[in-house]
Amino acid sequence: MTVTSAAIGGLLAARDGVFDGPRFVLALVGLVLAHLGSNLVNDLGDYLRGIDAPDSPRAQYGPHGLAHGGASLARFALATALVLAAATAVGVWLVVLAGPWVLAFALGGAFVLLFYSGFPWSLKYVGLGEPSVLLVWGPLMVGGTYYVMAETVPAHVWVASLPYGLAVTAVLMGKHIDKLEFDSARGVWTMPRLLGEARARRFTQALIVAGYLAALAVAIWQVMPGLLLAALALPVARRVLAVFQRPKPAQPRRPVPGWPLWFVNFAFYHTRQFGAYLVVGLALQVAVERLLDAF
Repeated sequence: MTVTSAAIGGLLAARDGVFDGPRFVLALVGLVLAHLGSNLVNDLGDYLRGIDAPDSPRAQYGPHGLAHGGASLARFALATALVLAAATAVGVWLVVLAGPWVLAFALGGAFVLLFYSGFPWSLKYVGLGEPSVLLVWGPLMVGGTYYVMAETVPAHVWVASLPYGLAVTAVLMGKHIDKLEFDSARGVWTMPRLLGEARARRFTQALIVAGYLAALAVAIWQVMPGLLLAALALPVARRVLAVFQRPKPAQPRRPVPGWPLWFVNFAFYHTRQFGAYLVVGLALQVAVERLLDAF
Protein backbone atom coordinates (compact mmCIF):
# COMPACT_ATOMS: atom_id res chain seq x y z
CA MET A 1 0.00 0.00 0.00
CA THR A 2 2.94 2.33 0.66
CA VAL A 3 4.24 1.81 -2.87
CA THR A 4 0.81 2.65 -4.28
CA SER A 5 0.60 5.92 -2.34
CA ALA A 6 4.08 6.89 -3.53
CA ALA A 7 3.17 5.96 -7.11
CA ILE A 8 0.09 8.18 -6.98
CA GLY A 9 2.23 11.09 -5.79
CA GLY A 10 4.80 10.42 -8.50
CA LEU A 11 2.21 10.21 -11.28
CA LEU A 12 0.54 13.42 -10.14
CA ALA A 13 3.96 15.08 -10.30
CA ALA A 14 4.52 13.65 -13.78
CA ARG A 15 1.18 15.02 -14.96
CA ASP A 16 2.11 18.46 -13.62
CA GLY A 17 5.52 18.34 -15.31
CA VAL A 18 7.58 18.30 -12.09
CA PHE A 19 8.60 14.63 -11.90
CA ASP A 20 12.19 13.98 -10.78
CA GLY A 21 13.30 10.35 -11.01
CA PRO A 22 16.10 10.31 -8.40
CA ARG A 23 14.03 12.23 -5.86
CA PHE A 24 11.06 9.94 -6.43
CA VAL A 25 13.20 6.85 -5.82
CA LEU A 26 14.59 8.39 -2.63
CA ALA A 27 11.09 9.21 -1.42
CA LEU A 28 9.89 5.69 -2.20
CA VAL A 29 12.82 4.08 -0.37
CA GLY A 30 12.31 6.39 2.60
CA LEU A 31 8.60 5.60 2.81
CA VAL A 32 9.16 1.84 2.60
CA LEU A 33 11.80 2.02 5.33
CA ALA A 34 9.54 4.20 7.48
CA HIS A 35 6.63 1.77 7.03
CA LEU A 36 8.84 -1.17 7.97
CA GLY A 37 10.12 0.74 10.97
CA SER A 38 6.56 1.57 12.00
CA ASN A 39 5.58 -2.10 11.88
CA LEU A 40 8.57 -3.02 14.03
CA VAL A 41 7.83 -0.25 16.55
CA ASN A 42 4.18 -1.32 16.71
CA ASP A 43 5.10 -4.97 17.24
CA LEU A 44 7.57 -3.98 19.94
CA GLY A 45 5.05 -1.74 21.71
CA ASP A 46 2.24 -4.29 21.68
CA TYR A 47 4.62 -7.04 22.81
CA LEU A 48 5.82 -4.97 25.76
CA ARG A 49 2.18 -4.33 26.73
CA GLY A 50 1.46 -8.05 26.60
CA ILE A 51 -1.03 -7.61 23.74
CA ASP A 52 0.92 -9.55 21.10
CA ALA A 53 1.33 -13.17 22.19
CA PRO A 54 1.56 -16.46 20.25
CA ASP A 55 -2.25 -16.81 20.34
CA SER A 56 -3.05 -13.17 19.45
CA PRO A 57 -4.63 -12.24 16.09
CA ARG A 58 -1.49 -10.30 15.13
CA ALA A 59 0.64 -13.43 15.50
CA GLN A 60 -1.84 -15.47 13.45
CA TYR A 61 -1.93 -13.37 10.28
CA GLY A 62 1.80 -12.71 9.90
CA PRO A 63 5.29 -13.32 11.29
CA HIS A 64 6.07 -11.71 14.63
CA GLY A 65 9.70 -12.02 15.70
CA LEU A 66 8.97 -11.53 19.39
CA ALA A 67 5.66 -13.34 19.81
CA HIS A 68 6.90 -16.34 17.80
CA GLY A 69 10.18 -16.43 19.70
CA GLY A 70 12.32 -15.93 16.61
CA ALA A 71 14.28 -13.01 18.04
CA SER A 72 15.38 -11.79 21.44
CA LEU A 73 14.08 -8.45 22.67
CA ALA A 74 17.56 -6.93 22.31
CA ARG A 75 18.01 -8.11 18.71
CA PHE A 76 14.52 -6.97 17.76
CA ALA A 77 15.13 -3.54 19.28
CA LEU A 78 18.47 -3.28 17.45
CA ALA A 79 16.87 -4.19 14.11
CA THR A 80 14.15 -1.60 14.74
CA ALA A 81 16.74 1.07 15.53
CA LEU A 82 18.73 0.28 12.37
CA VAL A 83 15.66 0.52 10.13
CA LEU A 84 14.62 3.80 11.73
CA ALA A 85 18.16 5.14 11.35
CA ALA A 86 18.14 4.26 7.64
CA ALA A 87 14.75 5.95 7.18
CA THR A 88 16.05 9.02 9.01
CA ALA A 89 19.14 9.15 6.78
CA VAL A 90 16.97 9.15 3.66
CA GLY A 91 14.82 11.87 5.20
CA VAL A 92 17.85 14.05 5.92
CA TRP A 93 19.02 13.56 2.33
CA LEU A 94 15.63 14.70 1.05
CA VAL A 95 15.73 17.76 3.32
CA VAL A 96 19.09 18.70 1.78
CA LEU A 97 17.68 18.25 -1.73
CA ALA A 98 14.17 19.70 -1.36
CA GLY A 99 14.41 22.06 1.58
CA PRO A 100 13.32 22.24 5.21
CA TRP A 101 9.59 21.87 4.52
CA VAL A 102 10.26 18.17 3.96
CA LEU A 103 10.56 18.09 7.75
CA ALA A 104 6.85 18.84 8.10
CA PHE A 105 5.99 15.63 6.25
CA ALA A 106 8.76 13.66 7.95
CA LEU A 107 7.84 14.77 11.46
CA GLY A 108 4.14 14.13 10.87
CA GLY A 109 4.92 10.64 9.65
CA ALA A 110 7.39 10.04 12.47
CA PHE A 111 4.79 11.00 15.07
CA VAL A 112 2.34 8.43 13.75
CA LEU A 113 5.14 5.90 13.23
CA LEU A 114 6.31 6.11 16.83
CA PHE A 115 2.96 6.50 18.55
CA TYR A 116 0.50 4.42 16.49
CA SER A 117 0.94 1.57 18.97
CA GLY A 118 4.29 2.58 20.40
CA PHE A 119 5.28 2.45 24.04
CA PRO A 120 4.24 3.92 26.45
CA TRP A 121 1.55 5.99 24.63
CA SER A 122 -0.50 4.85 21.63
CA LEU A 123 -2.83 6.48 19.12
CA LYS A 124 -4.47 3.13 18.43
CA TYR A 125 -5.47 2.70 22.05
CA VAL A 126 -7.51 5.93 22.11
CA GLY A 127 -9.39 5.63 18.80
CA LEU A 128 -6.94 7.73 16.78
CA GLY A 129 -5.28 4.94 14.82
CA GLU A 130 -7.75 5.03 11.94
CA PRO A 131 -7.61 8.83 11.37
CA SER A 132 -3.81 8.58 11.56
CA VAL A 133 -3.74 5.98 8.79
CA LEU A 134 -5.93 8.19 6.58
CA LEU A 135 -3.52 11.07 7.18
CA VAL A 136 -0.39 9.02 6.49
CA TRP A 137 -1.42 6.95 3.44
CA GLY A 138 -3.25 9.94 1.98
CA PRO A 139 -1.86 13.48 2.37
CA LEU A 140 1.49 12.65 4.00
CA MET A 141 2.64 9.92 1.61
CA VAL A 142 1.05 11.21 -1.60
CA GLY A 143 1.62 14.88 -0.81
CA GLY A 144 5.09 14.23 0.59
CA THR A 145 6.19 12.30 -2.49
CA TYR A 146 4.91 15.12 -4.68
CA TYR A 147 6.58 17.77 -2.53
CA VAL A 148 10.11 16.36 -2.68
CA MET A 149 9.96 16.78 -6.47
CA ALA A 150 7.93 19.99 -6.87
CA GLU A 151 8.79 21.69 -3.55
CA THR A 152 5.13 22.69 -3.31
CA VAL A 153 1.81 20.84 -3.04
CA PRO A 154 -1.17 22.35 -4.91
CA ALA A 155 -4.70 21.86 -3.63
CA HIS A 156 -5.63 19.21 -6.19
CA VAL A 157 -2.84 16.92 -4.93
CA TRP A 158 -4.15 17.07 -1.36
CA VAL A 159 -7.63 16.13 -2.58
CA ALA A 160 -6.30 13.47 -4.96
CA SER A 161 -4.56 11.81 -2.01
CA LEU A 162 -7.88 11.06 -0.32
CA PRO A 163 -9.39 8.27 -2.46
CA TYR A 164 -6.61 5.80 -1.75
CA GLY A 165 -6.17 7.02 1.83
CA LEU A 166 -9.84 6.26 2.48
CA ALA A 167 -9.47 2.77 1.01
CA VAL A 168 -6.44 2.02 3.20
CA THR A 169 -8.34 3.24 6.26
CA ALA A 170 -11.12 0.77 5.40
CA VAL A 171 -8.55 -2.03 5.64
CA LEU A 172 -7.58 -0.99 9.16
CA MET A 173 -11.24 -0.70 10.14
CA GLY A 174 -11.80 -4.24 8.88
CA LYS A 175 -8.87 -5.54 10.91
CA HIS A 176 -10.03 -3.80 14.06
CA ILE A 177 -13.60 -5.07 13.64
CA ASP A 178 -12.14 -8.57 13.38
CA LYS A 179 -10.16 -7.98 16.58
CA LEU A 180 -12.97 -6.24 18.44
CA GLU A 181 -13.53 -8.94 21.06
CA PHE A 182 -9.79 -9.44 21.56
CA ASP A 183 -9.10 -5.70 21.86
CA SER A 184 -12.07 -5.09 24.17
CA ALA A 185 -10.80 -7.70 26.61
CA ARG A 186 -7.46 -5.90 26.76
CA GLY A 187 -8.63 -2.32 27.07
CA VAL A 188 -7.73 -1.29 23.50
CA TRP A 189 -10.09 1.48 22.36
CA THR A 190 -9.92 1.28 18.57
CA MET A 191 -12.55 3.13 16.54
CA PRO A 192 -14.69 -0.02 16.08
CA ARG A 193 -14.80 -0.39 19.85
CA LEU A 194 -15.88 3.25 20.21
CA LEU A 195 -18.54 2.89 17.51
CA GLY A 196 -19.70 -0.63 18.23
CA GLU A 197 -19.54 -3.54 15.78
CA ALA A 198 -22.59 -2.70 13.64
CA ARG A 199 -21.83 1.02 13.32
CA ALA A 200 -18.19 0.22 12.58
CA ARG A 201 -19.25 -1.97 9.66
CA ARG A 202 -21.47 0.84 8.32
CA PHE A 203 -18.65 3.34 8.75
CA THR A 204 -16.29 1.09 6.79
CA GLN A 205 -18.85 0.85 4.00
CA ALA A 206 -19.00 4.66 3.97
CA LEU A 207 -15.21 4.87 3.67
CA ILE A 208 -15.23 2.60 0.63
CA VAL A 209 -17.99 4.59 -1.08
CA ALA A 210 -16.30 7.89 -0.18
CA GLY A 211 -13.15 6.75 -1.98
CA TYR A 212 -15.05 6.49 -5.27
CA LEU A 213 -16.80 9.82 -4.73
CA ALA A 214 -13.47 11.53 -4.01
CA ALA A 215 -11.93 10.04 -7.16
CA LEU A 216 -14.93 11.22 -9.19
CA ALA A 217 -14.67 14.73 -7.71
CA VAL A 218 -10.98 15.04 -8.61
CA ALA A 219 -11.58 13.61 -12.09
CA ILE A 220 -14.20 16.29 -12.79
CA TRP A 221 -12.39 19.15 -11.04
CA GLN A 222 -9.01 18.57 -12.68
CA VAL A 223 -10.29 17.02 -15.94
CA MET A 224 -8.54 13.73 -15.16
CA PRO A 225 -10.70 11.03 -16.76
CA GLY A 226 -7.97 8.49 -16.08
CA LEU A 227 -9.08 8.39 -12.45
CA LEU A 228 -12.43 7.04 -13.59
CA LEU A 229 -10.67 3.76 -14.36
CA ALA A 230 -11.03 3.09 -10.62
CA ALA A 231 -14.68 2.33 -11.41
CA LEU A 232 -13.47 -1.04 -12.71
CA ALA A 233 -13.08 -2.02 -9.05
CA LEU A 234 -16.79 -1.38 -8.38
CA PRO A 235 -17.82 -5.05 -8.83
CA VAL A 236 -15.32 -5.97 -6.11
CA ALA A 237 -16.53 -3.06 -3.98
CA ARG A 238 -20.11 -4.27 -4.30
CA ARG A 239 -19.18 -7.73 -3.00
CA VAL A 240 -17.12 -6.26 -0.16
CA LEU A 241 -19.92 -3.90 0.84
CA ALA A 242 -22.24 -6.91 1.01
CA VAL A 243 -19.79 -8.71 3.31
CA PHE A 244 -19.75 -5.71 5.67
CA GLN A 245 -23.55 -5.72 5.71
CA ARG A 246 -23.57 -8.74 8.02
CA PRO A 247 -21.64 -9.75 11.16
CA LYS A 248 -18.72 -12.14 10.83
CA PRO A 249 -19.92 -15.75 10.46
CA ALA A 250 -19.17 -18.29 13.17
CA GLN A 251 -17.27 -20.31 10.57
CA PRO A 252 -16.49 -19.50 6.90
CA ARG A 253 -18.03 -21.70 4.23
CA ARG A 254 -14.60 -22.18 2.68
CA PRO A 255 -11.03 -21.77 4.03
CA VAL A 256 -10.07 -18.13 4.59
CA PRO A 257 -6.41 -17.09 4.97
CA GLY A 258 -5.70 -15.72 8.44
CA TRP A 259 -9.01 -16.86 9.96
CA PRO A 260 -10.45 -15.74 12.40
CA LEU A 261 -9.65 -12.48 10.58
CA TRP A 262 -12.53 -11.94 8.15
CA PHE A 263 -13.41 -8.37 7.20
CA VAL A 264 -9.81 -7.27 6.71
CA ASN A 265 -9.27 -9.88 3.98
CA PHE A 266 -12.13 -8.48 1.89
CA ALA A 267 -11.20 -4.85 2.56
CA PHE A 268 -7.58 -5.48 1.61
CA TYR A 269 -8.56 -7.25 -1.62
CA HIS A 270 -10.73 -4.28 -2.59
CA THR A 271 -8.04 -1.74 -1.71
CA ARG A 272 -5.49 -3.61 -3.80
CA GLN A 273 -7.83 -3.57 -6.81
CA PHE A 274 -8.91 0.04 -6.28
CA GLY A 275 -5.33 1.26 -5.86
CA ALA A 276 -4.09 -0.62 -8.91
CA TYR A 277 -6.79 0.91 -11.11
CA LEU A 278 -6.03 4.38 -9.74
CA VAL A 279 -2.34 3.98 -10.60
CA VAL A 280 -3.02 2.54 -14.06
CA GLY A 281 -5.59 5.25 -14.75
CA LEU A 282 -3.18 8.01 -13.74
CA ALA A 283 -0.40 6.43 -15.82
CA LEU A 284 -2.68 6.32 -18.87
CA GLN A 285 -3.70 9.92 -18.21
CA VAL A 286 -0.06 11.03 -18.21
CA ALA A 287 0.78 8.98 -21.31
CA VAL A 288 -2.17 10.31 -23.32
CA GLU A 289 -1.46 13.92 -22.34
CA ARG A 290 2.21 13.53 -23.33
CA LEU A 291 1.13 12.06 -26.65
CA LEU A 292 -1.28 14.92 -27.31
CA ASP A 293 1.40 17.46 -26.38
CA ALA A 294 3.66 15.96 -29.03
CA PHE A 295 1.26 16.93 -31.81
